[in-house]
Amino acid sequence: MAVEHNVALEGYGFRLEPLALAHVGALAAAVDEEMWSGMSTPTPHGEVGMMNYIEDTLALTDCLAFTVIDQVSGEVRGSTAFCGLSHEQGRTEIGRTFYDRQVWGRVINPACKFLLLEHAFTTWGLFRVALRADSRNARSIAAITRLGATYEGTLRGFRLAPDGSRADSLSFSILEPEWHGVRAGLLSRIDPLRQIVGAEDGRAAG
Repeated sequence: MAVEHNVALEGYGFRLEPLALAHVGALAAAVDEEMWSGMSTPTPHGEVGMMNYIEDTLALTDCLAFTVIDQVSGEVRGSTAFCGLSHEQGRTEIGRTFYDRQVWGRVINPACKFLLLEHAFTTWGLFRVALRADSRNARSIAAITRLGATYEGTLRGFRLAPDGSRADSLSFSILEPEWHGVRAGLLSRIDPLRQIVGAEDGRAAG
């Protein structure tokens, strides 16, 4: 049975709303083999492939998936999700993330991660948020590292990759006591005005 949720997060120019089949066309247009490399699932080719991917995602019982929408243009820019969510254990993982190549290297990833992490730690009161990346996916590893997540180790042969090979995964996490520092770092990247005001306050205090 598909998991339905009504969680919607917005801020810094983006809105994360529940993933739905209505987003098939826009998400399918963003996908190609190169941008999908390093993902844990086969490339969803065309609208049929993306429809199957979305249906499979929604069928996961411990996953809350989102579509990422640019609030200025209204364009769909990607998707992300809370996976392995356990309120009882106070933990979740952020995964199943991909963005339109046109917005790579921009503010979209830190902004979306901020919205997800703020919800996980502040609204839900979780203690641990994990992130994983294929050991061959240098771009994802760099992005996770820049978030301020702590590297925990390499899970050797952790999963079977779409090409049939065994793939190692690098494991990272952020714990609730670390969130204040990680939060400040993210805000310094996505909210320059806040950073400037903070610097001015610091000079005044000194």
